[in-house]
Amino acid sequence: MKQKRIGNNKNWWKWAFLLLLAINVAFWSVIAVKIVSGSHPKIEKIQADKNPIKVGSITTNKEQLNQVLTSYLNDYQSKKMQYSVRLNDTDIEFQSTYKLLGYNIPLHIYFEPYNLANGAIQLKVTSFSVGSLSLPESEILSYLRSSYKLPNFVEILPQKSVVNINLQKIDNQYGIYLKSTALNLVNDEISFDILKKNR
Repeated sequence: MKQKRIGNNKNWWKWAFLLLLAINVAFWSVIAVKIVSGSHPKIEKIQADKNPIKVGSITTNKEQLNQVLTSYLNDYQSKKMQYSVRLNDTDIEFQSTYKLLGYNIPLHIYFEPYNLANGAIQLKVTSFSVGSLSLPESEILSYLRSSYKLPNFVEILPQKSVVNINLQKIDNQYGIYLKSTALNLVNDEISFDILKKNR
C-alpha cells in the first residue's frame, strides 16, 4: 500500500511539473508576440517621418535673404568672435578674423552653393584669404569649426572643403523645416519648399 501511494505521489509531481512548464511556455510566448507586434508602430512612425507634408513654398532674393541671415546670426555672435555671411552676385562670402599670436588677421572665405538631393545646401570653397598667410583650406575650415559659434544644423567637413547647411535638421516645436529648391545667385532666383514632419 505504501508503495502504491508513493507511485501516485510521484505521478502527481510529474503532472504538476508539466503543467507549470506549459504555463511558462504559454506566458513567454504571449510576451514574445507582444514585443514583436509592438515594434510595428515604431517602424511605421519612422517611415512616416520620411514622408513629410509640403505646406507651402517661399521665393526670395539675395537682398532679402542677406537681411534674414544677418538677423538670424545675431544670436551666434560673441565679443571675441564675430562674423558675417553674405550672398554676393556669384558666391557666398564668410567674413571674419583669424586670430594668430594675439593679432586679428582679416579672413574671407568664398563658397559656391549647391542644392543636395535631401534639400540641404552644400557650400564648396572656391577661394579664401587670410591676410598674406598661406594656409591649406582644411586648416581654415577646421579653425572655422572649432572657433565660431554656429547653428547646430551647420556641418563643416574640412577634408572635403565643404560646409553643409542641413535645413532638414532645423529643430522647432512645429516640426517645420525648409528644403532648398533653387539657389541661382546670378539670376537672383532663390526658393525653398516649406515642409512639415509627418509625426
